[in-house]
Formats: sequence, structure tokens, C-alpha cells
Amino acid sequence: MSYHQAPIRVVLATDSFLIGDGLASLFADARSVKVVGRARDHDDMLRQVGVLSPEAVIISIRTAVLTTMATIAIARRLRVDYPEMGIVVISDRVDGFALELLRGGASRTAYLIDERLPNVDTVLDSLRKVRAGQSVLDPGIVDSLVLRRSNIAIEDLTIREIEVLEQMAHGLSNSAIADALCVSVKAIEKGVTTIYRKLNLTDQNMVDRRVAAAVMFLRTQTTPFVLQLAVQSAGRRSA
Repeated sequence: MSYHQAPIRVVLATDSFLIGDGLASLFADARSVKVVGRARDHDDMLRQVGVLSPEAVIISIRTAVLTTMATIAIARRLRVDYPEMGIVVISDRVDGFALELLRGGASRTAYLIDERLPNVDTVLDSLRKVRAGQSVLDPGIVDSLVLRRSNIAIEDLTIREIEVLEQMAHGLSNSAIADALCVSVKAIEKGVTTIYRKLNLTDQNMVDRRVAAAVMFLRTQTTPFVLQLAVQSAGRRSA
């Protein structure tokens, strides 16, 4: 059996015992997934990931804002500590929480809105995609991150600016982009500023212009739902 045919080893982390039971029951009939652990809280999730080495963690969030933010922070920590592991968040919360999770890159990350999930197959498909190094976002999240404007187009960028934007979409920091393109960090910083201006992302108070610019680029590459990202190496992380 090849790697991609083998069941995906998953740790479930939910803030509801009933939701955890429901997911475990659904996955029990899925040959493509093997639940190897169920975490009770943040510390337990970190411990189980360290001990069990799952290929993905499914995090279900339906709690108060402060707890949700703490869970998102743990998810971001897991992404840094285990860059080859997929993270699938299923939540009833959209805007700022998805953005917080995506800070620093979106490789191997999925953020799904539970009330818009048609069936368990959507979750299974997301698991397969994050294992392959892709990202999956609910269309409503993409719409909330980037407001379409008729006068904004990726085609307005130069070839060099598109190269820089593509590296941003892969989660690289300015210094990493400079190394990849063999130019100075100052040149990249200037190019990023120009990209923001051309894409009308000039508001300094905007939640995260870098994420918005990256999502705009990714929208030109594939469908709104599945954002294809190259698999990042462990050393290529955004600052």
C-alpha cells in the first residue's frame, strides 16, 4: 500500500464531548482515516501530537472568543513545530479567527465552517489535501479576507512583482524571498509596498495585508475553495 493510499492518522481535538463522539463515529466507517487519539484540552493535544505523530489534527471549535483565540494560537504553534502535519479546523467562527490561523502561511491548513459542511466527505477530502501540502478554505472565508474590486487585477503587476507575490503566497518572509530571488531584502520590501499599492491594499489598519495579497494571488491560480500551495520546507516560514 502506497503512502497516499494508507489511512491518514488523525488526532481529534474538540471542545465538545458529543461533537468528538460524532466525528469519531463518522470516521469509524471511513477506510481513509484512522483516529489514533482524542485530545481533551490544549495540553493533551500537544502531548498526543508529540507522542503519536499523527499526519493531521482535526480541531473543532465552538466556544467563547477567548478560548477560540487560545485554540488558534495552539494550532499555529503546531504548524510551526510540525510543518509536515496537516491541520483541519472546523468552526462556527469565520473572520478574524481564520485570519489568525493563516498568519505565517497556509500550507497544509484547512479552515471549514461547520454549518456549511454538506457531509463528512468534505472533511475527508480536506484531510487528503492538507496531507498533500494544499490548503482548503471555506469560500466565505476567502470572501471575507478579500473584497473584489473591479479596478484590481494581478495582471497589473510586473513579472518580478508577481514572482514576489507568489513567494508571499508560499508563506516566505521578506528575507527568505530575497534569498530565493537573489536580491536584497530592501528591494523585496520596496516591491511588497508596490504590490500593496497596486492591489489597493494601502490601509495600514487592514487586518493583514500580506495574507490578503496572497489570497488574491491564489484566487487566480485555482478555484476559490481549494487553494493549491507548494509544499513548504521546514525552513521556509514567514516572519
